[in-house]
Amino acid sequence: MHKNKKSLMLALGGLSILALALPAIGQEAPESLIPEGFETPPAKTPPPKQTPPPASTPETTAPSASPPAAGSSRASGGSRSSAGGSSSSTGDGEEGDALEDEIPIRYDVPPAARRSMRKIGIITEKSGGFPATAFGETDGKILLDIISKTNGPLASRWGTIVTRRLLASLTDTPGGIKPQDWVAERTRLLVRMGESVAARKLIQQVDAGNFNARLYMAAMPVFLANADLAGMCPHADRASIVLKNEPTWKMARPICASLAAEQANATALLRQNRRQKTMVGVDYLLTEKAVGAGTNGRRSVKIEWEKASGFNAWRHGLAHATGVEPPQRYYDESGRHLSGWNVQLPMLPLGSRIRVSYQAAALGVLSDDVMADIFAQARDDEDVSEQDRERAELLSSAFGAESPGGRVAAMESLWDSASGDVQQHAVLVLTARAAAAVPANPDLSSAADQLIRSMFTAGYDRSAAAWADIVSEGSVGWGMLAVGAPGMDGKISYGQLDSFYDDDDSSGYIKSKMLLAGLAGLDRVDAEAVEDSVDRLEFDMRKESGWTRAIAAAAGRGESGTVALLAAAAMQADSWSEIPPRYLYHIVRALRETGREAEARMIAAEAISFS
Repeated sequence: MHKNKKSLMLALGGLSILALALPAIGQEAPESLIPEGFETPPAKTPPPKQTPPPASTPETTAPSASPPAAGSSRASGGSRSSAGGSSSSTGDGEEGDALEDEIPIRYDVPPAARRSMRKIGIITEKSGGFPATAFGETDGKILLDIISKTNGPLASRWGTIVTRRLLASLTDTPGGIKPQDWVAERTRLLVRMGESVAARKLIQQVDAGNFNARLYMAAMPVFLANADLAGMCPHADRASIVLKNEPTWKMARPICASLAAEQANATALLRQNRRQKTMVGVDYLLTEKAVGAGTNGRRSVKIEWEKASGFNAWRHGLAHATGVEPPQRYYDESGRHLSGWNVQLPMLPLGSRIRVSYQAAALGVLSDDVMADIFAQARDDEDVSEQDRERAELLSSAFGAESPGGRVAAMESLWDSASGDVQQHAVLVLTARAAAAVPANPDLSSAADQLIRSMFTAGYDRSAAAWADIVSEGSVGWGMLAVGAPGMDGKISYGQLDSFYDDDDSSGYIKSKMLLAGLAGLDRVDAEAVEDSVDRLEFDMRKESGWTRAIAAAAGRGESGTVALLAAAAMQADSWSEIPPRYLYHIVRALRETGREAEARMIAAEAISFS
């Protein structure tokens, strides 16, 4: 009998199906986001603490071809950066605001059909989103400041999932700010995280007549990230007036005229922009090519990428919209968020989508279901590399082999084929549903840790917990179950933590620190064990700062949205190894206290797995 059979199974009580998927700025970055006095509670009576609905369907980047395997359940299986503009751009200055006031707003829909600006979002609380009152009485200017200074992508896949759910949720506009500005900053962060489709859905919740300068500036990168030229057209004329010095909106006008079969107007506008040198070089040629691709367009334009310096959203969007795939070197030199944009482009060849799917899955932009669906198409596609076709065959065996042992063997081959941290993380996501379908079996104990790691990437927590009496105490899988399994009754002891520490070969015992931080944040460890472990590991988990006080105060006020924003700010890094364990403690604790325990558990398990 494994030595942990009694200890961990005692701690794991009755299991229930759960509710409930830029460069690093430094480990102390969250401190700079917190304005003075932010941790002081508002004078008004705070709303009650929020509890998520009993069940939800995670939002995904595309529909899944088939449901999860029978008998499996998960906290969430769904998952979804700097957004470049043109080579030159303008801000939302006083000039834009003044012009906006002078331009009459024209509505193309009757009053009864106009949408409210009080609440804007695409996910309701019932479908797994955050409640309307998620930000409580926190001043909107402070929230905008935090969002604008959160660069993304995040180190945590689950942090991305939680942040996406928050930004896309149907929430009340905080006090002191315009609803348009609130949508604009939420949209910008989604794009910076690689969440281009969610960003477009959010911005489409605002009627065209309600856009202001700030929202126009946020909207252009959204349409370009999605290679959606038609999406620009309801806004192009007015945006080019409100933002008269913004080149992208000026260049959008001839494109939209061409799409509307107004070729004479398109040609005149294009010539005008050429005379004014609104854009030059590759940026202008791409515009000319887009105009030629419109109705009755007859232009044939060659794009000479070797003459282009750098990359931006205009080049990304127009190239893909006109059937031109930019050289890979541009993406290699750009941010990780572009993988999130590309994997969601329906016009991208399958081989290219698979190539970027690894980074997108590790980021949290791509769900396990959608990634498996993409690979399911790869087995006979000549556009796909030989290695990825082999992985597609192995994935088929991981789902379809006759015996559990055969399915696990196929998964082990998949895991072994991955190179580098990103690909290893992504392949664990790829096999998550197959892993959840494997019944717990002592004969497969050698694969238990990896199976548990795979299941937790997509939130199959109940399926993972079935391995509690098989996995070895002190292993990574055991530690992940200690923080990630649902329905925990008992508490982890110092002796169990000591076993994990003895087997921990991570640098600076970072996994042991993450385990202790996660357990303490979830209130799953004896108080005496915490003190003894803190002394042994030599780190101050409860050290206070402006950020820690701010997130604790937000949790005390029951503001789950404010907590999630502050958590995202703390997870800005390239990897979990760059995030201080004390940040994990405060993130997990605050999420749990505001009714988001399922997501807190997934973040804690991920920290142990990938630190």
